[in-house]
Amino acid sequence: MKIALVAILLCLALTARAQDEVIVLSPFEISSARATEKPPIVVKKRADYLLLQISLVNDTREPERRRDEVYATLSGMVTGVPRGSKIELFTEEFTLNPGHYQIPLNDVSEKRDTSRVTLYAKIPLSESDDVGALAEALRSFVRSIRGDGRTEVFTGDLGLSIRNPERYRYDVIQAIAADVKRLREMFGEGFEIVVKGLDARLKWERSSVSEVELYLPFAYEVFPIRGSTVITER
Repeated sequence: MKIALVAILLCLALTARAQDEVIVLSPFEISSARATEKPPIVVKKRADYLLLQISLVNDTREPERRRDEVYATLSGMVTGVPRGSKIELFTEEFTLNPGHYQIPLNDVSEKRDTSRVTLYAKIPLSESDDVGALAEALRSFVRSIRGDGRTEVFTGDLGLSIRNPERYRYDVIQAIAADVKRLREMFGEGFEIVVKGLDARLKWERSSVSEVELYLPFAYEVFPIRGSTVITER
């Protein structure tokens, strides 16, 4: 019973980690919307991590040996992270460590005897950091990896990750409120402005090598107040 409880708690912890941190790889991959749907009010924030996508591919014929070679490579990656570098290895489900690095293998559809795993190396990103230097640190680490057996190591896209983007919800709402205030001043007392969509989930997209744009898919409605006198210039 104790073992089962520990396993359940571990699964919950891994799930929470995956939900709290969001990976943004491409400037054109928005959480679920397209760039054309982005509203005029956005808030830019520095991402929490710079990350590099890594793929391991192995085409050893025997499945067990293929798996062992991939896992030996992953083990070497985990133990090979330079001390003090702050580099972490993770998947979308969990962070790798010496006791937990056996990622499920995915078979490559067009090659029956080939398996692939995808993971990420990430490093913290602060306002004063040199993004180019951090990117080179990640690439240098990947170049140092030695694949076991027939395991090949490939680098993918540089990306960003941000922890709990919903923490910026009220920053976005504050920016929208400031815009509404300005519109009210422009339209005058004879009009009311109603904002819709503030209860939607926050969305985001990558806007630069180190920043993300966060926004809500809101909309304005402007209508005259009943009984008010609207003066129209002729």
